[in-house]
Amino acid sequence: MGAHNAGFITYVAIFTMSFLLVLAFMGLRIGQICESNAVDELHLEEAHYAAQSGAHWFVGYCKAGNTWDFQEKLIVADDADVEITIEADPSRDNPRHVMSYGKLKHQEIVSRVHMYVTVDTDHTMHVMKIKPY
Repeated sequence: MGAHNAGFITYVAIFTMSFLLVLAFMGLRIGQICESNAVDELHLEEAHYAAQSGAHWFVGYCKAGNTWDFQEKLIVADDADVEITIEADPSRDNPRHVMSYGKLKHQEIVSRVHMYVTVDTDHTMHVMKIKPY
């Protein structure tokens, strides 16, 4: 009778340990997914910060009295990791639709900030509205 109980206890122990191992692997996988999501979110925030920096630069560029023909993109920053550019929509509406792009080169993530710019008769630019999405 004692041997029968010992075998049953062994099966219960094996089943319990297997169940705990499955739970541990599930927890590990959930942790990996959460880490991946957090890293992706950080990269997106970094790209959006770069686009916002480009928009800040462009507002200062306009306030300084600089002009731009809206034809070619303005390169604000271009280094090994990040490229920040200002590009205009091809339509000639007034106010002009201009976008600041922040691109992370290694992750291929791009974020943009929309701006609306009016141009006076003396070619002075004024940023009227900024949409950070």
